Amino acid sequence: MKYAKYFLIVCIALIGLSSNTTETSSLSSEGIYPGNLFPDIKNLENVSGTKLNLSDLKGQKVLVNLWAAYDANSHKDNVLFSNLIKNKKYAVQMISVSFDKSESVFERTLAMDKIDRKNQFLANGEVYTSLFDRYQLKKGFKNYLIDENGVIVAMNLSSKDLDQYLN
Repeated sequence: MKYAKYFLIVCIALIGLSSNTTETSSLSSEGIYPGNLFPDIKNLENVSGTKLNLSDLKGQKVLVNLWAAYDANSHKDNVLFSNLIKNKKYAVQMISVSFDKSESVFERTLAMDKIDRKNQFLANGEVYTSLFDRYQLKKGFKNYLIDENGVIVAMNLSSKDLDQYLN
């Protein structure tokens, strides 16, 4: 009985410490869900040849949209997000990463969509494989709203959701 009391006290203390650690670490650890730090995306290149690392945008709100022309929903969202941010002049930087396997399809799609090409990037080669696996895109394309500290605020937004978050 004497040892059971000590055992119970130790168990309660460990449970208290572990739940506190989990709460704190989820906010400071990298991941792909709201509350996590968004992992840096490196070596993106737009059609003009400008290179970008996502970490270069630290201190700004960022919408990262992962899409492909062959996926109607993600393609539609890419156009809607771009137009919404441009028309309402929201203080958010949109980084759009296409997973089209053909550069010509990517370029033709951008030309048809008539959106700003500066922040439209094509994932190819090693970047394609790395991002496709890391963001679990076999389950579908995603988008992420990231705050100035690099923390994911929301994911899988519609243009209406984005409008509400930024208003």
